[in-house]
Amino acid sequence: MNAFRVVTLTLLFILFGLFTPVMAAVPATISADEVIVRVPMPGRTVTAGYLTLVNHTDQLQQLTTVASDAFERIELHTHTHVDGMMRMQEVDHIEIPAHSEVVLQPGGLHLMLFNPSVELIADQSVELTLHFADGHSIPVQAQLTMPPRR
Repeated sequence: MNAFRVVTLTLLFILFGLFTPVMAAVPATISADEVIVRVPMPGRTVTAGYLTLVNHTDQLQQLTTVASDAFERIELHTHTHVDGMMRMQEVDHIEIPAHSEVVLQPGGLHLMLFNPSVELIADQSVELTLHFADGHSIPVQAQLTMPPRR
């Protein structure tokens, strides 16, 4: 190896070493934990997804859409009480207050996933992409689980 290559590689390693701690120190703005999607019941083409969104910033964050190649479409939903009955209702976004978390769970905020384009098998996973109002998005792996037995 000639001297020029040795010097060039050495400089690259030094620069990479200097910038790696800076890049690693940049905190995530939002993280998603405990991401699950239920396998649809036999004969059904609609299912639900749940997760915990954690906002690590000083600003309110808004989840605006969720996408996946594994589903035709995904909607953000909540449950409301109307005339003494629980009803599902689509929402435009989900707010995650600064330095807080929001739990999407049965009976509350959740994802509705329509028309799977792949076979959904328990204990496997599918990728979802969470899109936020500020323009950033994060990919997450959703664990596929069986619905609870009644």
